[in-house]
Amino acid sequence: MSESRPNCQRWMWIELLGFDNTEPDYHVGAFLDNAGLVPDVLTFHLCCTDFVNAHEGMDREIVLPPDVCAYGARSYNAERRRQEWTNWQFRGLVQELQRRGIQVYCSVMDIFVSNVDGQPRRSPWSDSHPEVWAVRHTGEAGGTIGPLKRLADGTYYEDYFVAKLREVLTDYGFDGFHGADGIAGPRRPVSHADYSDDMVGQFATMMDADVDLHCDGDAERAEARAQFIWSSLRREWCEFHAIRWEQMWTKICGAVHELGKRTAFNNVWTQEPFGAYLRFGVDYRRIARAGVDALILETVGAGNSIGAEGVPVELRADMNMMLAFMKADLPGTPLVCLNCTGDTTENWDVLNHLPPVCEREHYLLGSMFLQDAQGCHHASSGPVVCLADGIEAPQWRWMDHNWLVAYDQEPSRLLSPTVLWSEAALETEFGDYVEHRTLTRHKLCTKLMFHGAPLHCVVRPEHLGAVTGALFVPRPELLPEAELQAVLAHPGMVVTMGRNDAPLPPADLTLAEGDGPEQLCLRVYRPATDAALPEVPPVPQAELADERPDPPSYIYDLYFRPTSEDFLRACAQALTALSDVPQVVNGVAEARVLAYETAPGWVRVLIGNEAYWYMQPQLDFGREILEVRIASHFPGKPIIPSGTTLATRVPPRGMVVLDVKLG
Repeated sequence: MSESRPNCQRWMWIELLGFDNTEPDYHVGAFLDNAGLVPDVLTFHLCCTDFVNAHEGMDREIVLPPDVCAYGARSYNAERRRQEWTNWQFRGLVQELQRRGIQVYCSVMDIFVSNVDGQPRRSPWSDSHPEVWAVRHTGEAGGTIGPLKRLADGTYYEDYFVAKLREVLTDYGFDGFHGADGIAGPRRPVSHADYSDDMVGQFATMMDADVDLHCDGDAERAEARAQFIWSSLRREWCEFHAIRWEQMWTKICGAVHELGKRTAFNNVWTQEPFGAYLRFGVDYRRIARAGVDALILETVGAGNSIGAEGVPVELRADMNMMLAFMKADLPGTPLVCLNCTGDTTENWDVLNHLPPVCEREHYLLGSMFLQDAQGCHHASSGPVVCLADGIEAPQWRWMDHNWLVAYDQEPSRLLSPTVLWSEAALETEFGDYVEHRTLTRHKLCTKLMFHGAPLHCVVRPEHLGAVTGALFVPRPELLPEAELQAVLAHPGMVVTMGRNDAPLPPADLTLAEGDGPEQLCLRVYRPATDAALPEVPPVPQAELADERPDPPSYIYDLYFRPTSEDFLRACAQALTALSDVPQVVNGVAEARVLAYETAPGWVRVLIGNEAYWYMQPQLDFGREILEVRIASHFPGKPIIPSGTTLATRVPPRGMVVLDVKLG
């Protein structure tokens, strides 16, 4: 086992395929020896809700369905072929893991269609209840259930599910329940689903909405109804779903807690608080109020960047800022982050195909922070290895070292601006987005981080007094007056970025996208350095398109008013120049630098490389460098500083982490 334990929780998400029912201990000893660690929580990926729906107790031994024995009933992994597990064997495996001190959860998704060795299979319970199938806006059904729907007898499916879940948790002895995709929020955006008579009927009753109630079976009427609701009753439709998900999860948490067990909830399709509400009708504050014990964040940017979803999309900065915003939204809730290794069913493998991106994700997720009255704290409580089967021993050691580095330090002083996150602004952001389509606070910070701005800590308004350095305020026009005045009274440097027409006093420095009232402007109050803002030619204000499509999946962005990327890049450069982070002085534009003080005279610096080849940025710390310690795996030879500067080679798409002592 690991000699040095990282200062974080370590979770694993795994299939039954990761263990072996032919061995006396079900392969648990060998699995843990190979991993070199004992996880705090191991959650079983059992795929189909019929594991719960069709549970018949433990009086007799039965063979579990193939889509429970492996995700999507896949035939094999790197270690073995899919085995036929029985319910008694699975219970024995749970007990064996618990004897090693591991908390064992079960997790299910909404999927009930799989492929068993080339043959389609539909899980019998779900297949026999078409009334709870999720449907698209045109009325056609897919291969998933809609957990908020009602059974044929008029009762809520969630009540049936919760009753069966109590039996499952008791009979197998699980320590908790983990709601995964489609059970923790809908599979499809609420712009696209579910507009069935059942869901629309629930909506009409709850929200007192005047809508056509009888369209099932008529695709044209169903689509027209969906378009009317989304165009005219969008806020009410999102709020209805937010209330319903809270109701369902209040029932789940109540039942699970009565048994002395715990719950975990996947954040819905990678979304931060605004995106979760607008796109998927989930309000995380309501979910926390329901009693969820932990959120599992779908921080899958590394996989997205190499096309894990079939389309390569660059969402790493989105995921980093999502984590920070989630922690600000839910400061009292533990957040554990997917460290995506690979998934044979979904046919991607970051750990083997692009390790530097995987390593960089480990370091960055451990380097996002929340500021409160006591100081800066890790936004993430630790990693969730996803998925945890088929990983070789050296890879486990490599990952554990990454977590050790990622979570071993917290800032004693930030060198970059702290980002203000306001819950009150979240309340007004929905209507503002629909009217203006301005970049949201999360998307604005994401764009800046993508272009190199050193943003990695957030603060709530009630803790503004704890911020000793600079403050960055995205979209100040969304703040209530009292919060805006508190921001402007902050004694240090304040940088805001919002529309030109934001009600703000004149700033010491400004950088505007153009003259249009809807265009963005960077304003700097009480600059802490003499750095001049970059010059960028103004551009005319872009008009909104007549068609503003809503994306069918999280990998596609919301529609925003077009914003100049040159302007955003210049703003990122300005935030970097105005901060105290070490400056890149040899023109390596692909370098990305985060840094913070960990103790008097010591600076932790993370240097990323956006290029697909080695880069060697030279960093100026502004003070004499006395010592450089290498925390990451690379480079493999000492770094020799020169006065106030150092240079280091950074792996393609990767990151190095250094601890630097300054004079």
